[in-house]
Order: sequence, then C-alpha cells, then structure tokens
Amino acid sequence: MRFSTFDWTLVAVYVLLAFAIGMLARKRITNIADYLVAGRHIRYNLGVASLVATELGLVTMMYFAEQGYRFGFAAFIIGVIWAAAYFMIGQTGFVVERIRQLEIITITEYFQVRYSRGVRVLAASLLTIAGVLSLGVFLKLGAVFIVNFTDIPETSLHLTMTILVVIVVIYTILGGMVSVVLTDYVQFVFLAIGMLMASVFVLHYHGIISIFEKARELYGAGAMNPFTHPEYGWTFIAYWAVFAVSGCVLWQPVAQRILASENPELNRRIFKSTSVMFLGRAFFPILWGIGAALYFGAAGDPTAGMPKFLAEILPIGILGFLAAGMFAALMSTDDSYLIAWSGIIVQDLIAPLRTKEISGTGRVMLTRICVFVIGFLMLIFGIWYELKDSAFRYLLDVTTIYYAGGLPVLVAGLYWKRASLPGAYLAFAFGAFLPLAFVAEDIILQARGISEPGFFNELFSANMRGLMSFVLGFIGMGIGSIITGNSPALAGKQS
Repeated sequence: MRFSTFDWTLVAVYVLLAFAIGMLARKRITNIADYLVAGRHIRYNLGVASLVATELGLVTMMYFAEQGYRFGFAAFIIGVIWAAAYFMIGQTGFVVERIRQLEIITITEYFQVRYSRGVRVLAASLLTIAGVLSLGVFLKLGAVFIVNFTDIPETSLHLTMTILVVIVVIYTILGGMVSVVLTDYVQFVFLAIGMLMASVFVLHYHGIISIFEKARELYGAGAMNPFTHPEYGWTFIAYWAVFAVSGCVLWQPVAQRILASENPELNRRIFKSTSVMFLGRAFFPILWGIGAALYFGAAGDPTAGMPKFLAEILPIGILGFLAAGMFAALMSTDDSYLIAWSGIIVQDLIAPLRTKEISGTGRVMLTRICVFVIGFLMLIFGIWYELKDSAFRYLLDVTTIYYAGGLPVLVAGLYWKRASLPGAYLAFAFGAFLPLAFVAEDIILQARGISEPGFFNELFSANMRGLMSFVLGFIGMGIGSIITGNSPALAGKQS
C-alpha cells in the first residue's frame, strides 16, 4: 500500500476547495428555487457536467465494479442500455421537454398539477422511501472504498462513515443546489482524468488482449454474453431497459437538472451528450472490477476488491488524484441526493398538507433541517443494515418501489388524455407492491436475525420481480383510467 503524504494532500486540497465553493454559493441563495434548482439558470456545459457527475457517484463505481468482479464482461450490458436510454430521450425529447415547460421544482409536483394533491403526496412518500433506503448503502460503499483504498484500519469503517456524513451534510446545508452544480463541474474534470488514468494502468497490468482471455478462463464463456448469462438474460434486459428510462425522467437528482436548465430544448442536447459519457460510467469501473477479480481470484471480496486492487497497482500521485476524484464523486452524489429528498419532503409532503402557505425563507430552512435528519438516518441505516445480495440488486429493488408506478403515471399524464385519478392511484399501488413487500420483508428478517430467504424472495426471481412490477403499474393505470373514464380536469380537482 503506497498512499503517501502527497496523495493525502491532494485529497485535502479538494475538500477545502469544495467547502470554499459551498460558502461562496451560500450568498446566492435567496429563495427555494435557488436552493433546489439553482434558479433555473443551468446552461449546456454545466448541465452536462452536473448530470454526469451526479450519476457518476462513488457508489456507482462500487456497484458497477462489484458487477464486473462477480460476472465479468457480461455486465457491460448495463452501461449499453443506460446510454441508449439517455440517447433516446435526447433524440426525442420524451418527457423532458414537456416537464420543463411547466416551471415546476420537483417531478412529484407534476402529479398534483395533472391529477391531485393526494397523488402528489403518495408519489412523494414512495420516492422518499426509495431515496432514504438507498442513501444508507451509498454511505457504506463510500466508506468501504476509502478504507480499502487508503489502507485505513477496517475497524475505522463506522468512524469513516460518520466523518463523511458530517462533511456532506454541512456542505449541502451551506450552498444548496448552487454549490452542488459548481462542485459537479470540478468533480467532472477530476474524475474523468482519474478514471482514464486508472483504466490505462489496469489494462497495462493485465494486457489489453490477455485481459479478455484471462476473464474467459476465470468466468467461462458466459462472462462475455449477457443474453445467456444466468445473472442477466432477456428478462433482465427488458427490466433494465424500462428501469433506465424511468431513471432518466423520474429520479429526482436527475430531474433537478432537467428542471434547472435554462429552457426545455436544452435538455435534449444535454441528454444526447451525456449518453456517450454514460458508457464510460459503467465500462471503466466494470473493467476495474474484472481486473480485481483476476488479481485476487473469484473467491475474493467483490465489494472491497476494486479499491484494494487499484491501491496496489497505481503509483504515488495518481493514487491521490483518483482518491480526490472519488471523494468528489461521493460528495457530489450524496449532496445531490440529500437536496433531492429534502426538497421532496418539504415541497411535496409538508407543504401540500399544510393549510397555511410556507414562506420562501421557511421552505429553505425546513429543507436544511431535512438534510440534517436524512444525514442522520443515512448513518444509522448504513451502520446497521447488511446487504444479502449485491448493492446493485438492492438499489434496483428499492428504486423500483417508486419507478414501477411513477413511470406509467407520468407518461400517461403527459401523453394520454384519458389518464385519470383512480388510474394513478392503482398504478402506484400495483407497481410498488412487489418491491416494497420484498424490501420490508428483508429488513424485518434481518432485524430478527433470520438469514433464510423470505416468501417474496422465492416468489419470483429478482429480474422477473422487477419486470412484473412495471407491468403491474401500467395495468393499474390502464384499468383505473378505462373503467372510470374521468377527464383530466375532473381528476385534477379531486383530492
């Protein structure tokens, strides 16, 4: 392990720079639109950098590397489909143009505009559940990377998680979305260079050609073909394709970039440009994970393998540069998510349920309080909860809780005149049932110390469970809208 004083200095300089940006950005926060969507002044270059940086978090690197470590080059299908989803939306303007024209602050706000306040609150509740459940894993994986990359004693894992939460929460409270997008730009530069350099060293270590031959020997022929791989296959491809489109238009951290752009047409350019970059978002960390598996063997730790491997092969200076980029990735993603879920709670749960209007200053203060509370919950959940499967699979399950109903409700509301209030409620209820039941059962079993799989874990395979959830969501929207036949105007007036 060669993490030197010079490497630590590079990391420290970045942290100080980030805090300086947060302090400067604080002066530009005058209302809730500034705090949550940066005053809707995001232009093309910053929009691309911010969107890529937000979705290029340290947790992303970790779970993609874990997929590569476990399943080889077949995992590349994840990046291909994700990039294709972004390109399709950029090419067509699907959802993103229309939703930006509404001048709203959150996606869930649209559900009240189109359906009712009750649908907005239900959607916000499911999104908050999905978001907060995912954040604890973000924190844990970030700490695992730092501990193994810098050779901090593993007994310091919880202390590292606590320090990370404190840094991210303070930084987020200071500057809101303005500081987030500014830091995203810095992270984009740091991480892009660091990822390229790390990949060069990985390929140099194993050999550009021989890494494929070694992977075939380690994993077998299935490691090269996602269509026949038992972990993926056609069911996963169908599930992941729908999931990826949902993530482009429903996931609040991404939606905040859509809603913060200067104009609706700009979103198409941003999405098309980021599609190519999203290939690298998956390919590079998957490559690192495969390199780690070849280095340590398939029986090694797939979660900690990647940071340990990179720490062994990267030279002094490159170690610090990549560590700073990874720390930037952690901060960028975590603060974006804290802002997103806090904004949802204030804008779509607290405000709609109050009879008295909350002032702009009051909304900003409430959002900052929510940032603190969610940060505390991140820490508690991150320390307590242990993943039974891969982090990637866990995040798919918790996010599908919201996506499976949210996608049909959003798309039908924008493009189908007969979409009705009962259809919206049924879509969310039907779509959330399987993933919510699975996650809740898993948490309860773990709290009781039971390691055996539960009923919902054995009812369907993970891929089929996810795909069925989306099918049920669309069925709910169709049944509710066709049977009731409520007009959009009538539906929007109901509570």
